[in-house]
Amino acid sequence: MTDRVPIPLEEIRADVADILDLPVAEVGVDDNLLAEGLDSVRLMALSARWRSRGVGVPYVELAKEPTIRKWSELFSAPAG
Repeated sequence: MTDRVPIPLEEIRADVADILDLPVAEVGVDDNLLAEGLDSVRLMALSARWRSRGVGVPYVELAKEPTIRKWSELFSAPAG
């Protein structure tokens, strides 16, 4: 079972902007992050960053719906 710890949407957005080397204002919460340049290596880096904060969401789940809004919902959903 994977633990889920809520991460505020704006914190997810800031982390994504950081990993993409973009200003936060340029990263929309509904943008397809793959189209914005998020590749598998960067997604793994984000996943590791969040795991270090106690958020355990499998890489595959993040890759399925790569938007900040969907990730925020995913982090808030019960594990299972």
